[in-house]
Amino acid sequence: MFDTKSSFILSKLGIQRFQSQINNSNSEKIFGVLWGDILTLLDKSINELEENELKLLNKIIKSIVEDDSEYLFSKEINNLSEIKKEPKLTISFTELKPYLIKEFSLVIESKPLSELENSLEDKKILWSKIKEHKNGSSTD
Repeated sequence: MFDTKSSFILSKLGIQRFQSQINNSNSEKIFGVLWGDILTLLDKSINELEENELKLLNKIIKSIVEDDSEYLFSKEINNLSEIKKEPKLTISFTELKPYLIKEFSLVIESKPLSELENSLEDKKILWSKIKEHKNGSSTD
C-alpha cells in the first residue's frame, strides 16, 4: 500500500491510484467464435484453449453441421456489437449473463469445455440438446 506521501507524489505526477471502471453490458468483453451462423461463447479466448478442448469444440460444431465439409471458424468475437446478424444457434460454454439471454433466440447452455471434456454425463446432456435442436425441438 502507498503511504500518504507516495500518494501525494503520484497525484502530482498525474498518476491515479484508483480508477473507476465503467461497466456497460453492451461493451463488456466476451469470448466467442462465429462458425458461419453458429456462435459459441467461451470462458476464454479460442487462442487460450488447450488442444483437447479445441478438438472437442470442433467435434461439437461438426455434429451440428449437416454436410461433411470442413467447418472452420470464421471470426472470433470479443464484443456483441461485432455480430452483424443473429446466429441461428448459440452454444454457451460459460455462465450466461442476463443480457446475453435476451440477445439470442436459441441458446444451448453447457459446462465450460475444460469441465465438459472430463464429464461423460455433461457430454450426454449437451449431445441431447444438440439432437433436440437438429430435430427442430425447443432447447429451453
